Amino acid sequence: MMLRGFIPIVIIVVIGVVIGRWDSSRHQLTFKKLTNYIFLPCLAFFAIHKHTFDSAEIFCIALAVLIIIGVITLVAVVVLREKFRGGSRNIPATVYMSSGTLLPPLAFVLFGNAGLAKAIYFHFFVALAYHTLGLWMVEGKTDLKAFLKNPFIYLILLGIAAELFPFVMPEIVEEFAWLAEKGIDLTAMGALPLLLISFGYPLGLLRLSDARGGLPGGVLRIIAGPLVALLVVYIYRRTGLLSMERGYDALGYIDHRTTEALLVLGAAMPTSNYAMRLEGDEVKAGKAETGTLLVSSLAGIITIPAVLLLILMLIFTD
Repeated sequence: MMLRGFIPIVIIVVIGVVIGRWDSSRHQLTFKKLTNYIFLPCLAFFAIHKHTFDSAEIFCIALAVLIIIGVITLVAVVVLREKFRGGSRNIPATVYMSSGTLLPPLAFVLFGNAGLAKAIYFHFFVALAYHTLGLWMVEGKTDLKAFLKNPFIYLILLGIAAELFPFVMPEIVEEFAWLAEKGIDLTAMGALPLLLISFGYPLGLLRLSDARGGLPGGVLRIIAGPLVALLVVYIYRRTGLLSMERGYDALGYIDHRTTEALLVLGAAMPTSNYAMRLEGDEVKAGKAETGTLLVSSLAGIITIPAVLLLILMLIFTD
């Protein structure tokens, strides 16, 4: 079932590749603005306000993201032989996964709204790490200002508030709120294919010859990520952060396993299209960065199904 769910994801990404290949007007920046400022924030609210708030779950996801990014950063510095600070942008391209475009639709297809909500939290912490550690490594400074400008953050907080504190409103206000919620939900459904198209679009701008310079980073991104995540899952089980006790709480048991699966799947994602730096609609990324994106994306066609099989065997099989 998981492998079957991966096939429509690939098809929509390929549509994005075709659009990027033949779009002579170069609308990549338009896609990026639509996803970052409209569709992804609506998707975040849609997922979060329908998902039970669990601070322990958020802590587990945040800690896992910190460990995964931290370990892969150290490995990338050694393997790519780049400086830890002031080096090329290929290290962030190797470390940071496509958590905001490819992961949410895939998580929704495979695990429903619970998986989507976990993917939204996962992306939040990846984006936070990128705007702090990731940018500090190459520019010597963070960019929290840009991070805090993103409405994605505030729609997450609004979703949490709506789930935790059901508001008692006058009937006319309640009717307006209901209409607004339905509008957001409808936009959220449109976000799923658009996110996949926006992931595929920059791939259409690349050539196979670009892959040569990104081979080490691309392979490291797609292989090391899920391995580190599996180690995190093992640690969580041994320490009891994600209990293996089934007991009478079958739903809690399944939810913990879904969290584990999401962590492994998120860590297995190809390079984020942040690697395709834009100035206007022009790509300013170097050969190593674009190569890492291309290699990890092409390899993901094979490695992501392999990771899904591992998830079935190691996580959802007693």
